[in-house]
Formats: sequence, structure tokens, C-alpha cells
Amino acid sequence: MTESRFSRNELLFGKEGQQQIEATSVAIVGVGGLGSHVVQQLAYLGVKTITLIDADTVTLSNINRLVGATEEDIGCPKVDVLERLVKAIRPETEVTKVKESFISEPGFSRLKNVGLIFGCVDRDAARLILTEFSAAYSKPYLDAATDAGKDGESWGGRIVFMLPGGSCVYCRGELSQEEVRRYLSTPEEREVEDRIYGVSREALSQTGPSVVSLNGIIASVAVTEFMVLVTGLRRPKTYLQYRGAFGILTTPSDPPLEGCHYCKTLYGKGEVAQVERYIRQGVGRYLR
Repeated sequence: MTESRFSRNELLFGKEGQQQIEATSVAIVGVGGLGSHVVQQLAYLGVKTITLIDADTVTLSNINRLVGATEEDIGCPKVDVLERLVKAIRPETEVTKVKESFISEPGFSRLKNVGLIFGCVDRDAARLILTEFSAAYSKPYLDAATDAGKDGESWGGRIVFMLPGGSCVYCRGELSQEEVRRYLSTPEEREVEDRIYGVSREALSQTGPSVVSLNGIIASVAVTEFMVLVTGLRRPKTYLQYRGAFGILTTPSDPPLEGCHYCKTLYGKGEVAQVERYIRQGVGRYLR
């Protein structure tokens, strides 16, 4: 038997499955600790068209979890580091980079032209906008998140895979409404709120711990569900939680909210959904 690059993949889901993976264009919004694992695995899996969207640059605290980064990369755009990683794995991969918030003309334009979107962002407001965008333009959207909680029991992570007729992060109760309200208010409104509370609310909502192994677990779960969807190996799970304190991966049994505005009412509405209003409002200047 002649061995090819993806022979071992094909033993699981066949040549047609591999061809489907290579034919699927994917965007990853947020290529930090979690997103970098997703990018690496997609490149190894055989995805040939990858879009990287992230406005951030590498910092010293990123080095403990940003796949492919070294201390020499401090100050470099994360998308450049991940492009280098992808090209090292498979040089012929087509990589498109957007070095600004996805809530921008270049960001939205590129997302409209991919087959599937991974969201690996920190802020719940960003998750909600990605959900709204993906629903409006009928894009399968896989939202992934880790949580290294301080109570000793809540650490782990989860994925929510929004597909036609399915559920999303909103109707699954995976969003902090307070954070969403905070970040979608205007800078002036936030300044007034800061004065009322006497402390910058920004400081109260900093992102929490991030650990490389948790990122790897959730990224692997997310990429596996992408793989089974594209190859037809089985029906993908649309909601999975990893409970690190107990070492288990579960499918929550609670049903999603019925009649969800985002994944039901807005689905397939395109420009009628007016998601572009976030660009006009300048949300991308402070939300990534």
C-alpha cells in the first residue's frame, strides 16, 4: 500500500472525508491560547484554506500557552506567529490574516466568505456578536471556551456548536448578560458607570486564568466535532462540557431556550439582521 500524507486520517473517515476537510474553508477568530491549538490541529488535519483573525500581539504572559510562539515573538502580531506555524506544517496552505477586530469591514467581509467559523474569544459580548453574525449569514459556528475557576470545582471548559435548527451560546445560557451589556454600551456610558461605582469596572472583568492543557482539551474536542461534521463520520455533538475537577466530558441534558432570537429568528436573514451596525457603532475599537 502506497502511503500518503493523510493515509492515517483516511483509515478513519476515507478519502472522501479527507477531500471534504481539504475543501472546507475555516476562520478562527481569536488565535491566542485556545485558538492557537485549534489552528495547529486544523492544519494537521488537512484544512487547506485558513483565515486567522486577531488584533493582538504576543506578550510575555502568552508564551506559556500560545502554540508556536517563543520569547522572540513578543510584540509580533499573533496572526503572524500562527501563519508561520501553519506554513511549517503544510506550506501550500492558503492563509489569510486579519490584523484587527473581527468587528470591522475586513473582518466581516472575510467571515462572509468562509465555510465555518471557530470562535475562541475571551469576551461574552464578542461571542454574542459572532453568534449573531454566523446565524444571519448561515455559517456553522463553533464557540469554544475554557474556564479555570478559582473555586476548585468549576475549572474546565465547553463547546457550543451552532448548526441550522440547533442551539447557540445564548439559548444555552453560556453568556454573562452583565458583561454583554457592559461591553456593548458606549465608552461614554461605561465612563459614567465607572464614576458611579468609584472603580473601573474594566478591572472587575479581566480575563481569568488560562492553562495550556485545558486549552488543548477543549481545542481537541472542538476540532473533533468539526471533523465528524465535515466527514459525516457521525452527527456532531452541539454542546459538550469538560468538568476538569471530575475528569469527565459530558453532554448537558438541560434543553436550550425555546424560540431563541439569535439562532432561530435571525438565522439566514443576511443583511436584514443588520449585524453591520456593530461596525458603524465602533464596537470593534474596544471589543476583540
